[in-house]
Amino acid sequence: MPKIHPETKVLIIKRLKTRSTADVADTFNVSQRQVQRIKKTFEDTGDVFDKPRSGRPRKTTAREDRLLARKSKASPFSTAAELHETWSPEVPVSTRTVCRILSRNGLRGRISAQKPALNKRQLKNRVAFAKAHSLLKGWMLEKWKKVNFSDESSVELHHSCRKYCRRPTGARMDPRFTQKTVKFGGGKIMVWGYIQYGGVREICRMEGNINSLKYQEILATSYIPNHKRGQILQQDGAPSHTSISTSKFLKAKKIKMLQDWPAQSPDMNIIEHMWGRMKEEAWKTKPKNIDELWEACKTAFFAIPDDFINKLYESLPNRMDAVLQAHGSHTRY
Repeated sequence: MPKIHPETKVLIIKRLKTRSTADVADTFNVSQRQVQRIKKTFEDTGDVFDKPRSGRPRKTTAREDRLLARKSKASPFSTAAELHETWSPEVPVSTRTVCRILSRNGLRGRISAQKPALNKRQLKNRVAFAKAHSLLKGWMLEKWKKVNFSDESSVELHHSCRKYCRRPTGARMDPRFTQKTVKFGGGKIMVWGYIQYGGVREICRMEGNINSLKYQEILATSYIPNHKRGQILQQDGAPSHTSISTSKFLKAKKIKMLQDWPAQSPDMNIIEHMWGRMKEEAWKTKPKNIDELWEACKTAFFAIPDDFINKLYESLPNRMDAVLQAHGSHTRY
């Protein structure tokens, strides 16, 4: 509830002599409850000013707080301790106070999102692709339904990510509160897959380094048998995907491609969400080796509901619009 200026309170008291509480509240754009409190305070004390409140007074001034907020905005990756060292208020304060001041200014500490680095050429290509596949160019859901999205992904046996826990003071190294890690992730597998609107999907395990011939074998066994006339295959610009050999193979098989796919664009490839969900479910089974990991991934991939895939397709027009709104930069997807 916003604080009312003392001069406004005086005007409210004057208006109450001739008008109702509801009329005064509407006139000054405040609630009736606030008007009633001001009236009662005036009747009890003969004044409209707030009484001095108990509690420790603030150590920093509003000007010092603004300076700290500007320093944080200029260097968003600086910690509270680092900002504390470069900020010099008249009264010494703790790092915790620095955190509270930043929070009051809407600058709360968060884990930064990890996104691919984009150069000017890539930004330009992302905008060009989004424009060419926007609603204005006729790319509605019905047209996106014809596109089959594909990609590769690596899955570690033991994944590592930041996990929060609640523990007593001094128990940081207690085994109950530590996250166990394995060097190099304990091994990993590479998978390739694709999805269609309606829930049709396929996944296969990839062995060793993938060259053009291996990629063509994957397409021949895992994609082409399910390919229908009029469908379009989306793939990224990996060398094995865009080589002369693969291009001739796709042309011979009469596979139509989604042209000019921009590099560094996982937010535009909806199969990335499939990989994320598949990995989460696979890791929950706690596989002991990479063969068990592959079985868990395969089970999790085919267990994802068809409706989940359909909703990803439905988000594509909004994804193109988001890329345009961001001028080719990262989007929330």
